[in-house]
Amino acid sequence: MSVPTAPGALPVLGHLRQLLCDPTTFLTSLPAHGDVVRIRLGARDTYVVCRPELVSRVLIEDRRHYDKGGPFFDNVAQFFGDGLATCPDARQPRLRRLVQPAFARSRLDGYAGVIGREAAAALEPWREGQVLDTYPAMQALAMRITVATMFAGWSAEPGAAAATLRQIDTLVSGAFLRMVAPGTARLPLPATRRFERARSALYARIDRTVAAYRATGADRGDLLSMLMAADGAGDGLSDKELRDQVMTMFIAGIGTTAAMLAWTLNFLSLDPRLDAAVAAEARQVEPAGRPLLTDVITETFRIRPAAWLFSRRTVTDTQLGGHRLPAAADVLISPYLQHHLPEIFADPHRFDPGRWAATPTKRPMISFGGGARQCVGRDFSLMTIALVLASILRTWRLLPAGRGVRMSGRSILEPRDLRLRLVRR
Repeated sequence: MSVPTAPGALPVLGHLRQLLCDPTTFLTSLPAHGDVVRIRLGARDTYVVCRPELVSRVLIEDRRHYDKGGPFFDNVAQFFGDGLATCPDARQPRLRRLVQPAFARSRLDGYAGVIGREAAAALEPWREGQVLDTYPAMQALAMRITVATMFAGWSAEPGAAAATLRQIDTLVSGAFLRMVAPGTARLPLPATRRFERARSALYARIDRTVAAYRATGADRGDLLSMLMAADGAGDGLSDKELRDQVMTMFIAGIGTTAAMLAWTLNFLSLDPRLDAAVAAEARQVEPAGRPLLTDVITETFRIRPAAWLFSRRTVTDTQLGGHRLPAAADVLISPYLQHHLPEIFADPHRFDPGRWAATPTKRPMISFGGGARQCVGRDFSLMTIALVLASILRTWRLLPAGRGVRMSGRSILEPRDLRLRLVRR
């Protein structure tokens, strides 16, 4: 059975216009055309998986027929390198074995105090009536936490933090453009030069940090120290492998954490009753019953998943949903699309944390991927977001202070123009 093609493709460009102008609306329109739908990125066919049971086949049941690759991972790998998030399946078990201990429960418990201290230091300058440009503020806060818990030896040169955030922003933006318009990476455009400069600058800084750690051999109690200590029978991580893991965790740690914090604060600012309930819970030493904050965070990951798009590539001819996919075919999976299926999530565009407490059955959520390739930093990310939100909400109520947030779908689903006014509780 032939795979249906999404309408609206243009000659040469394919569906580039839709993906650049309004990608989430375009993606959520695709299930009306089939369980698997063909779109065109330029001249290349790409297959979007629209049904949760078929997503499960790609990620879990039939995963031997699929490998990391495709338009998303091919492009983020240009700066993530061969890190755990982007490496082929053949290399993933060894890297996972070496990286996993850095995220063990005992290690996470040790990070909690550091996260609390960094959050308190970041919030100290906040003042009554101040208007936050919320996403950049959360990026700066997330960077403090990421550096303190993962890379304590990161250079503290004047302006280094702001420069690093600009470089990350350039890479995140450039990766999405390269995904939907692959030919741009080969053109001598200003955006291409900015991408190359940002990647080189971050690589150089990471290499200097790794060299400094190697020189002293000291355990700084952070993630990089754990990674450097990992040595499975002489099979430890090389300097390049360390750089790739650091790059992956640094960008993912900052971008995902900042986006989810900002989106959650946005939704709470629009619902005074929910905000008050979460704040009251945050002030309790031991909240009783099911934590409301957990359901709020889960709902944010459903409705605005930071990692809203990822890809696979078929390694053999295979069947998916009654359709034949050839070997080396690009396959796209969108958590945003999956989390907005009305037959799975009633009224999917409404922010409703109560849906998680009211329904005991497990619903398909792929905010962190799935199967053997699920994000190794999932628990760390959720813990960080919960601790930071609790720190903010204990003291501050955030009220809308702008004309409304704009959703920007790049490599990370980001809130833009989100301005919130601080009001002390």
